[in-house]
Amino acid sequence: MNDISQLIQFLFSGITVGSVYALIAVSLVIVYKVSQLICFAQGEFFVFGALTMTTLVSKGVPVPLAFFLSIIIAMALGALIQQVLIRPMKNTSVGALIVMTIAISLALRGLALLIWGRESHILPPFSRGEPIQVLGAALQLQILWIVGITAVVLFLIWFFFEKTPAGIAMRACAENPYGASLMGINTQKTTLFAWAWGSGIGALAGMAVAPMLFTQYTSGIMPMVKGFIAMSIGGLGSIVGSVIAGLLLGLVESYTIGLISSKFSDTIVFALLMAVLVFRPNGLFSRS
Repeated sequence: MNDISQLIQFLFSGITVGSVYALIAVSLVIVYKVSQLICFAQGEFFVFGALTMTTLVSKGVPVPLAFFLSIIIAMALGALIQQVLIRPMKNTSVGALIVMTIAISLALRGLALLIWGRESHILPPFSRGEPIQVLGAALQLQILWIVGITAVVLFLIWFFFEKTPAGIAMRACAENPYGASLMGINTQKTTLFAWAWGSGIGALAGMAVAPMLFTQYTSGIMPMVKGFIAMSIGGLGSIVGSVIAGLLLGLVESYTIGLISSKFSDTIVFALLMAVLVFRPNGLFSRS
């Protein structure tokens, strides 16, 4: 493989990983925009989505049906957590709520350990076939699925927030919850929907990448960390910024591993985060 082929291969890898980070970041932003809370349990929804779909497929459930069932299960779990654990604490401090989301993360990780054990699991590829050769670099078919799923999800989010009454109501709740409630918008239902949707997108990220890596109960830790970094760099309330930052992180990580060393990938990513926080504390794409 020549230098050009290697650079292209790193590009494919970076886009793949960056798409996953972008989906995690978007799931965080959706919850944050409505509830002003960062849910640190999104990494566990990533795991639950991947492992639930893997289990369903192993039991003979067709891949499309397993795909949608896994999303529904993750959304139901997110909605249940919001109703049972988050909603009763709505009048407490933000710090207490963040601690609760961390506790939820640890509890879900323990639940995943009880259900699936310590073993690693892998999902069969969505499509079977030989990789596509691009100037000597191999493009796995699953990468096309990951990028395609990310693009469809982002389009649906844009359409929902811009073109539907429910999306406009959610934006109103994000801007001014009290004013939205005076206009007759049910802020509790809007928050519940945001948690369900955010949980489903987090699970979707895990399902999309599950055929390319071995997933176990601790696999959601680093995607959550990198998704949060992408959210911070892009801007806590910016979906577009989070997507761009997620893709940027994936490319930086891929080229650092490929051209320098894997030992420095996390160092450079965190250095990039610190630089952004110093010069643009609200994120690169935040509005003043």
